[in-house]
Amino acid sequence: MNIIGTWKAKKVGMFDEESGTVMRTIEEIMAMDETDEIIEVKQMLTITVVFSEGGKLEMRIVVPPEEVEAALADGAVIAEDGSTTMMEAEWKIENGEIFYNLGDEGEIDGEPIDPWIKADYDEDGCLVMTNLAFEKA
Repeated sequence: MNIIGTWKAKKVGMFDEESGTVMRTIEEIMAMDETDEIIEVKQMLTITVVFSEGGKLEMRIVVPPEEVEAALADGAVIAEDGSTTMMEAEWKIENGEIFYNLGDEGEIDGEPIDPWIKADYDEDGCLVMTNLAFEKA
């Protein structure tokens, strides 16, 4: 599958006391009662990831209308679709696998952290990056 283009959030990993982290679909999340956690998760469903030629990755999120003024005051640039860039990173394909670099630095147990994180595809063909799964838009 060609990675270049826009990918939209399809699933979010949510903690479940019995099963640990479980990927929930948009439909499952939208049917849940409106708690503060669910409102935050629904906001995560507005995230898109744009993979560009040359190894650039841009993660965007829609700013809720009631937060636009504050976001602009903080220097955010908001596109016509109401989204703003929340993160830019690098991506690469190595041995047929997709990796992205969040710029993490430091050490764990004296060993340097590898900033490149492997993305996987799930059983539905969604691209999984940490606790979000994306489908090609």
